[in-house]
Amino acid sequence: MSTKPSLVKVGVIGSSHGIKGFIKVFTEGDTLISAKPPLNCTVEDPRGNQSTIQVEEIKQNGNHFLLKLKGYDTPETVIKYRGFSLLWKREDLPKPTEGEIYTEDLVGLIAISKESKTSLEYIVTQVIDNPAHPILELKPKASEGETVLIPFLHQFVGDWNLESKTLEIIGWEQWFEV
Repeated sequence: MSTKPSLVKVGVIGSSHGIKGFIKVFTEGDTLISAKPPLNCTVEDPRGNQSTIQVEEIKQNGNHFLLKLKGYDTPETVIKYRGFSLLWKREDLPKPTEGEIYTEDLVGLIAISKESKTSLEYIVTQVIDNPAHPILELKPKASEGETVLIPFLHQFVGDWNLESKTLEIIGWEQWFEV
């Protein structure tokens, strides 16, 4: 049985757009391009409370998407979802292409040194959204030790292997320097 969540975060809801009740959604990928409304989605507020919404229309608009929600026809009605995460069922998502991964799949991977290929005794516990790039939170496998935050960028993170549940970290020692 999989320990991965059945819901995957595909975007973050921003402000309203226009006068007809559209709302902006910012994504890290192109998942919404393949979506065919109407569809039911889950939204999650910053405290973790979830509810279901129905998306009637999706439009690409520059670096974000515009969503029209059923029953929400004015900017004032949709604004309550600002800052919420947009979640989809994993089985409804397109399969990642070669070299791509859903960030949720990184949670639970064991950090290894890219240079020595040895375990660093840290595990990825969370992927934190950040406007510039995601940030990996790593905690010691044993409960003692510092939490480490590493930008999810090629200069700091190497390859991952979901089968062996490992993630390469480049220059591990630098994360403990003051």
